[in-house]
Amino acid sequence: MGMDLCYYGIKEEDIPKILDGNFEEDFSELEPSYTTRVFSAKDFYYLYTGGKELEEVDFQGKNERDIFTEALLGEVTVSFAPEDIYSYCSCKEKVKEIANFLNKIDIKDYFKKIGSIEEITGKNFKGEDFSYLGIKTIRKFYSSMEEEEYIFDVKATTNEFNELKEFYNKLVNDDLALYIYIF
Repeated sequence: MGMDLCYYGIKEEDIPKILDGNFEEDFSELEPSYTTRVFSAKDFYYLYTGGKELEEVDFQGKNERDIFTEALLGEVTVSFAPEDIYSYCSCKEKVKEIANFLNKIDIKDYFKKIGSIEEITGKNFKGEDFSYLGIKTIRKFYSSMEEEEYIFDVKATTNEFNELKEFYNKLVNDDLALYIYIF
């Protein structure tokens, strides 16, 4: 659960080298880039689908991908992922299709699929009061786990999803393809 999904804009002509495992690029220096937690991608998917979980077989590329899954995990899974668990790529045309699709989504509209927004209050580790708008739900994060209560932070989730949309729009503006890896 503590892993990152790292998204990088790449030249489309580099995709075959990546797919063949013959790419020596240091991706950490590439721009534009976007990083989110695997857990956040699972949150986006859960919201969008109204309660389905993004499973391990989705990360492995064993399930058919719809366009929303492709936004999170790319168009194709790389067979020989360099220095990571899984890698993914999307061509420029797919990046444009995903950006257009994401631009039509207001993630706030999807919160109502999973519950009602309420004020969440409590005390932090310093004993200070806090409050935020959230939605309580019961989730089974992985098929091997038990269901447990989870609270979506509406503002933080919305902001993070909007950052993903902005990243895809930057790729389109710069005429770039996409490389994603889990670190």
